[in-house]
Amino acid sequence: MSRPVPRIAVVDLGSNSVRLFLCDGVDPAGPRGERRSTVTALRRGAAADGSLAEDALDRLDACLADYAGPTARFGPDRVIAVGTSAIRDAPNRDRVARILEARLGAELTVLGGEEEALCSFAGARLGAGGSGEIMVIDIGGASTELVRGGAGGPEGAVSLQLGAVRQTERHIASDPPAPAELAALREEAGALVRGALDEIGGPAPAVGVAGTITTLAAIDLGAYDPRRVDGHRLPLEVIRRITGALAGVSTEVRAATPGLEPARAGVIVAGAVIATAVLEEAGLDAMTVSERDLLDGVVLHALDPSNGLFRS
Repeated sequence: MSRPVPRIAVVDLGSNSVRLFLCDGVDPAGPRGERRSTVTALRRGAAADGSLAEDALDRLDACLADYAGPTARFGPDRVIAVGTSAIRDAPNRDRVARILEARLGAELTVLGGEEEALCSFAGARLGAGGSGEIMVIDIGGASTELVRGGAGGPEGAVSLQLGAVRQTERHIASDPPAPAELAALREEAGALVRGALDEIGGPAPAVGVAGTITTLAAIDLGAYDPRRVDGHRLPLEVIRRITGALAGVSTEVRAATPGLEPARAGVIVAGAVIATAVLEEAGLDAMTVSERDLLDGVVLHALDPSNGLFRS
């Protein structure tokens, strides 16, 4: 039986995708409601100091304009808008705040790396099952969060400057990527992940969330179906095979891959290399994929009266 809760609209301003969750209740399995996602590549073309590019801000504005109608019709009691790594890094994040206010009448909450990790863990924990330790892997456009914990909550969390868009821009100049470019990306990812694993207390059974990982699951399944993606076991050997296939063709050819949203074709290889590096460095042979993630975690934290992050 579901329990009545305030109607909450959550907007996740990610480094590669902007997502909308119109939550109208909480079932035993977790928050429920309509979800939308749009690849805006907000981090693409960012300046050396992290400032977001004008065309990226234009894409964000167009996306939020599209979300304004569904949000208004939903009639939320609260709108919570969170920004993650790309916005944390951006000296011109005030531009994002103004666009958000103009389109949705919402204030921007910039999540710190640890706050982002905690919200992702709270969401992913919903689909993990049991009460044992897990390690949540959240690969975004500009950062990767690794969080270890059990039924009592997170015990160790790290946010790394390691993401599908960030590492594509940093390492990949060829199309398709050159072997040396991929090797440099893998080396950097491995070094960062090794340090993070030490910091969170070592590996645990992995639960993967967010666009890179759900896309890899969709490619493995041959199409994106959230009901099949959620709970899908994604073996390391499959991720290696998919990575090799995607890296071996141009972005144009890659975009036609079943299960791959064409807008992700330019950055999915870097994301897949990061996913491979996490499992290899952790000594794990697979991860379980979850559709429950940061969006669900934001709702859960907002409904917790002891939590000050989203206090109304």
